Amino acid sequence: MLQHLEKLLNDREITSFDAKDNRIMCFPHIINITVQHVLKKMSSVDIPENDDDSIGEPNADVGRGFGQSFADACAQDPVARLRKIVMVIRSSGQRRDALMRWIETGNQNGMFVLHNRSVQIQPRQLLRDVRTRWDSTYQMIKRSIEMRLVNLLLFHEFFELTVCLGN
Repeated sequence: MLQHLEKLLNDREITSFDAKDNRIMCFPHIINITVQHVLKKMSSVDIPENDDDSIGEPNADVGRGFGQSFADACAQDPVARLRKIVMVIRSSGQRRDALMRWIETGNQNGMFVLHNRSVQIQPRQLLRDVRTRWDSTYQMIKRSIEMRLVNLLLFHEFFELTVCLGN
């Protein structure tokens, strides 16, 4: 990209620009560090160092529920909540298998509906973010958004079961 810029400038007789001397080193790394600092200010839980690290508890569940506003949900530290959900599912082989079975069953029975149409969900595992992997927080959030229909039905079923059992 900078070589192209150097050529464009040379075409306009601006010869003081050298692509090698003016390159932006580790630009994705700089963006990642910036985003991590922003997320750290938004979240009460630090990003784990690696897959083996556990994370702390997110903020209290005050006002939690299906009818809460977007502002209330953001105030409850959504990144920390997502990290906790992903960590709990990924920490058990049985839970990971159950998630895959849930996706297969939902696809077979047409349970995943978007805009009044049944959709098929790709059977994938949730991704966990760690400090040592660039853009892992982005990938974790992106995968969770892709699987939002699975998560919504799964958590709705869990909520209904919890209410029925009186827990």
